[in-house]
Order: sequence, then structure tokens, then C-alpha cells
Amino acid sequence: MAVWIQAQQLQGDALHQMQALYGQHFPIEVRHYLSQWIESQAWDSIDLDNPQENIKATQLLEGLVQELQKKAEHQVGEDGFLLKIKLGHYATQLQNTYDRCPMELVRCIRHILYNEQRLVREASNGNSPAGSLADAMSQKHLQINQTFEELRLVTQDTENELKKLQQTQEYFIIQYQESLRIQAPLVGGKLNVHMNPPQVQATIISEQQAKSLLKNENTRNDYSGEILNNCCVMEYHQATGTLSAHFRNMSLKRIKRSDRRGAESVTEEKFTILFESQFSVGGNELVFQVKTLSLPVVVIVHGSQDNNATATVLWDNAFAEPGRVPFAVPDKVLWPQLCEALNMKFKAEVQSNRGLTKENLVFLAQKLFNSGSSHLEDYNGMSVSWSQFNRENLPGRNYTFWQWFDGVMEVLKKHLKPHWNDGAILGFVNKQQAHDLLINKPDGTFLLRFSDSEIGGITIAWKFDSQERMFWNLMPFTTRDFSIRSLADRLGDLSYLIYVFPDRPKDEVYSKYYTPVPCEPATAKAVDGYVKPQIKQVVPEFVSASADSAGSSATYMDQAPSPAVCPQAHYNMYPQNPDPVIDNDGDFDLDDTMDVARRVEELLGRPMDSQWIPHAQS
Repeated sequence: MAVWIQAQQLQGDALHQMQALYGQHFPIEVRHYLSQWIESQAWDSIDLDNPQENIKATQLLEGLVQELQKKAEHQVGEDGFLLKIKLGHYATQLQNTYDRCPMELVRCIRHILYNEQRLVREASNGNSPAGSLADAMSQKHLQINQTFEELRLVTQDTENELKKLQQTQEYFIIQYQESLRIQAPLVGGKLNVHMNPPQVQATIISEQQAKSLLKNENTRNDYSGEILNNCCVMEYHQATGTLSAHFRNMSLKRIKRSDRRGAESVTEEKFTILFESQFSVGGNELVFQVKTLSLPVVVIVHGSQDNNATATVLWDNAFAEPGRVPFAVPDKVLWPQLCEALNMKFKAEVQSNRGLTKENLVFLAQKLFNSGSSHLEDYNGMSVSWSQFNRENLPGRNYTFWQWFDGVMEVLKKHLKPHWNDGAILGFVNKQQAHDLLINKPDGTFLLRFSDSEIGGITIAWKFDSQERMFWNLMPFTTRDFSIRSLADRLGDLSYLIYVFPDRPKDEVYSKYYTPVPCEPATAKAVDGYVKPQIKQVVPEFVSASADSAGSSATYMDQAPSPAVCPQAHYNMYPQNPDPVIDNDGDFDLDDTMDVARRVEELLGRPMDSQWIPHAQS
């Protein structure tokens, strides 16, 4: 009689022991539906300690899974539907559990069959006191063995994964050592860089050519220009173990521009420098060709294009995303992103730790968006397009936002950096804001702000309550003006400017920047019979207006001595303009429609004796 039929007749403890033999490692349903097939297989003929028997175990596993699948397919009707699903699940479960260790399946089934036969035999022989004790002991052993079996099966996958990890680690060590062996000759004396150093060649290519290069398309000898002195020998640095190339006297001789898109100008066309080199390893057995691209560059032919080209490079460097297609950048960015870029550029260009404050950024936002809001948070969700940044002119002006901002950085960098670092330049305020700040201050309080009407201009706004007006605005100074006479000396000439906003004495702030002239004896004579002149800044319109208000006893800048570091020190003078330079409304700021070039030419074209004030010295 089949063992499984007899096992189903067990009762009491024997039945419980038999049920304990099964679990997730081998479901009892599989034993039931495949009992005849299981008992007909030669499980005992397989030597569990012989690895060569693994093939037989695999065949038994495959046979078991196939029998389960056949059994599942033969199930029909409502009752057979659930059984079909369950048997299919068991087939997959056994396949996944024992696929890597089929010998464990053989061990498990042999253990089950052995214990079933023992329980059936003991039940047939009857129970005795000694037999009951033996059965109890046997049951304990069975439970222990069953627990060990389940634990072993659970940890079997971990053990297999650990073996695979060990094998992978060994493979990695071998590969790593081989990589070190190959890389060792690539630098230093083993490559003989001192005897035959590699040479780097620099060429300029267009944006489209850069795209083709990254797609591995054939672009050899396809360049957009000719660079002189474009080859350089790489140098090996023993201390750092690196190679580098320093190009000296490299210049662009010729450039070939591509067709521009839409409103794109020449200063928006991007190029890149392609660096190429070639070296060999192992006696020319291995030859390597290496190349890399620089950041985008813009080619200009005149200094007037510099600020627009800088805008293109700034926008690209600030907003390009990693892994982009050359040289794609977003057409719009959020205002906070642009603020961060402008602040970084400002500090780097002016070389100052004093960056743009929250108030400065509000002023810039008002200028860019033509808005009156004084809260920076109101602009956080607003976007700035490239056209707004440096293609479209600001409302009512003939320049773009970037051109105005670049002019501010230029004049600060060249002439006003110490004053900006000292906090003596307020800068980013408009005319009305300047008047609002000065209205409650004493006469003689002044501030410096960047001109709205002239790129790179800075103007002085001060309070002096005369019969004519309360607030005065001087025509903006530019880089050209400061090349003739510094800001500090100009302020020193104007004695009626007393306090730097809000309440700092002018000489306390600016005296260290006054330009001293060596003292000379009062009896010193001019060389070769010439009388030495002085250059001083005067504002005739203010002198006459303030004299009318204060009376003839008042002392003004053309009567008071210049700032000095010794008695009777002399300073360079700024050319005096005897003609009024104010508008009809009494405002010293340039009118929006003023032709600046014509005005400068007019001033320069006047006779020399009207631009200089000689002061004879005895």
C-alpha cells in the first residue's frame, strides 16, 4: 500500500508529527496531489555529498515542477479554479526556492518520506510505554530537525548571494590591479613625457560644429576660424603628477560666422575652443586621441561690443544646465536666479566683498520691470527673458538693462572701488528717492547715485535750501571725467558739501583719498617764466544762487581753500564751465533726449582760456 494512503490514517500525535514535516519549504498539498509520482522516484539513489549528483537533483526538481503544472492544467470547474491557481503558485515557489540548490529538495523529500514511513510503521506495531517514550523523544527530535531545516532554507539564499558577492569582489580586485598596471605608464617618466611631450592644439568651432562633435559625426578639419600660436607643448608637474598646457600670445586671425537666427546679433553668436592632443603607450602600441571643449566664447571686433558679448557669456555661464546640448540655455529665468547671478558678477567684477543689498535689488527690479513696488518678495515669481535683459531698451531709454548695469560696474571698478567699499556711495537710488532721503537732513548733506540718463554716470545730489530750489543734482560724471580729476578731489573742491548721507563728515570719509601736491615756498617762481595753473571744480549756477540767499559774507567753494595735507597745498583743477549747464526747469540731470556726444564736442571745442582758471603764484 502507498505510504501516503497509510499516512492519512494516522491519528493523534502521529498525525501532528506528520503535519509538522510540511511547510513553506514543501507544502503538504504538493505531497497530496503528487503522492504517486513522489514515491516512485529514486530519491535514495542520489549521493548528497557528491557535487556530480547535482544534475540528477536538477532533473528531479524540473520533473516535480512539470508534474505540478500538468496537475494544475487539468483542474476544471469552479472547485478546480482555486486549486489550479494554488498548484501553479506552488510550482513557481518550489522553482524559485530550489533552483540554485536542487540537492536541498532531495534532502527535504528524503527526510519527509523517511519520517512518514517511520510513523506508519510505529502505528502498525501498536503503542507500548517504551514506545510512547520513544515516540515523544522522536517527536522532539523531529521538531528540532524541522526547525533547523526551515532555518537553513531561509538562510540558503543569503549564503548563495554571499558567494556571488565574494566572486564579484575577487573579479573586481583582479580588474582593479590590471587597471593600475595599465595606468601606471600613462604619466611621468614611464610615458617619457620629458623626452617626447604631447602637444595640444587649439581651434575655434561654432555651436553647430560642437553639436556634431558630441554626436561623433565627422568634423575633422572643419573649423570656424584661424588661431595664431594655437599649439602648445604639455608640461609635466612632478609634484602633482599632472600635465598642463599654457597658451601664450594666442590670437584670433580670422572668424567665419554662421547665419544668424531671427533677431540674434553677432554678440549673441557662441563659439568654443576645441583642445586636441594625441599620445601613445607601450612603444606606439596604443595611440589615444583626446579632446575637450571650452566654455562658450563670443567673438567681437570692436570694444563697443564688449558689454553685449559679456551679457551673452554671463547668461550662459549662470543658467546653462549640466549635460546640455551645446550651447542651449533657457530663454527665461526667475528674477531671484538673475539676482544671484548679478550679485556674483558684481562682486567679482568690482573685486569687492560689498555686494548688492536687498534695497539695491529692489531698485534693479523696479528699473527692469518698470514697477513701483518696493518689496523684493513681489518680484520673486516674475520671469526675466533674455530680450528684457539685453535686447530691448528700457522704457524711455536708448540702452538695455544690462548695458546700464555693466556701466555701473565699469565706473566702480576703474575709479570708485574704495569709495564703494567704504559705503560712501549709495548708488542704486533714483532722483526722487534721493530727494526723499535728503529732505529732513541739514543743508550741505549729499549723496552719490548712479545716473539714470547716462551709462556709467554717477551724480551728486545735495540739499541746500535757496530761493531758487532745495535740491541740487550735478551733471553726471563718467570714467572720462575721473581720468582728469578724481571723485574725492572733486568733492573736496565743493566746500558746501559738508555731510555724506546720512550724517558722516565729508573730510572724515574722503580726506584720505585727496591728492596732495608738494608744498612750495610762497616766493617760489615759475619755471621758464610760466605761471602754474590749478584745476578746480566749480558750479557757477550754485555759487550765484547760494550767494543771493546767504549774502556776500558767505564763503563758497571758489573762495574757500582746497582740502590740504599741508599749508597752501594745491590740487589739480577740473576745467571750469562758465556757462550754465542746467535745464530750463533748474535740474542738473541730463534730459532724456540730450545728445551727449554733441554736448561733449561742444565743451571740448571751446577755447582753452575759457576752460582753465590760472592762479598766479608769487
